Amino acid sequence: MAVAKYAGVSAMTVSRVLNQPGKVAEATRKKVQAAVDALGYVPNLAANTLRRERSGVIVALVPTLENSVFSDTVQGISNALEQEGCQLLLGCSSYSPEREEKLVRALLGHRPDGIILTGTLHTAETHKLLESARIPVVEMWDIAADHIDMAVGFDNFAAGHDIASHMISCGYESLGYVATSPEHEIHENRAAKRSKGIYAAVAEAGIGMPARQNVRNPLDIADSGVIAADFVVANPGLDAIICANEIIGVGAIAELQNRGWQIPDQIAVCGIGDANIAALVTPGLTTVQFYGQDIGKRAAELILDRLNGQQAADGKQDVGFRIVSRASTAEKPS
Repeated sequence: MAVAKYAGVSAMTVSRVLNQPGKVAEATRKKVQAAVDALGYVPNLAANTLRRERSGVIVALVPTLENSVFSDTVQGISNALEQEGCQLLLGCSSYSPEREEKLVRALLGHRPDGIILTGTLHTAETHKLLESARIPVVEMWDIAADHIDMAVGFDNFAAGHDIASHMISCGYESLGYVATSPEHEIHENRAAKRSKGIYAAVAEAGIGMPARQNVRNPLDIADSGVIAADFVVANPGLDAIICANEIIGVGAIAELQNRGWQIPDQIAVCGIGDANIAALVTPGLTTVQFYGQDIGKRAAELILDRLNGQQAADGKQDVGFRIVSRASTAEKPS
């Protein structure tokens, strides 16, 4: 093999570098990679697939890459797979179970070794396709009572419940909820679970149920901010709003401040999700922090462990979340 001769190593070492780089010493890996680059060598993946009866490909489907939490998740998956010489094949479902089904059907044609899905809401046909494929499946970003095979994520109901409870514990009693549309919640049941958690916490506290305002596009920061600010102006009795994600929350802060509102003195704002923008806005957004990169890493590791013949002690891993309190909220005086 030309690469092995050029690098002065065995063909087996070259194979390990190309297929399992994480198991090769860094100096050797660099030497082989230099030979690959110098010779312009491209591995024959089809031949490897036939020889190993594995494709070395893992499929991951996420709703969108517009939200950085999912970008972080993809990065976590990619990092873990790269260590084992596996390739990531990525698809975006646009929060549509029907589009997810089409992607699953198409991508299974590449004979992946495993598939990672976002959430637990899938069409009946997607379930059938995955059962027929007989490959490891991980559902991430939600810990449901029932899942197809394995799962990594957190309790979305608890996330909504805890952020509402936090606001109530700060002394806010007249809450508003700036939410995604009911149609979006039908297709994105994680958001629906968080909404239910918010309402449950308010009911437990015995305060008035929050007035609700839906936004058109929860990923449009400017439009959502205008809708949130209009909602606050139309409901002067509110002392705080809970936003369905950090994008809406940041948009609300920006638009309210443009209109002269003091945050949190006149109105407190919190969100759900802790993308970088939540900490960069002034005042910083109080929110729920999710561990997107860790979710992706663990999802990939569950697939890899299964492929290597290791059965996870717990096929359902809860990575949790935490409330991050910033200056967009404050303890109200008694």
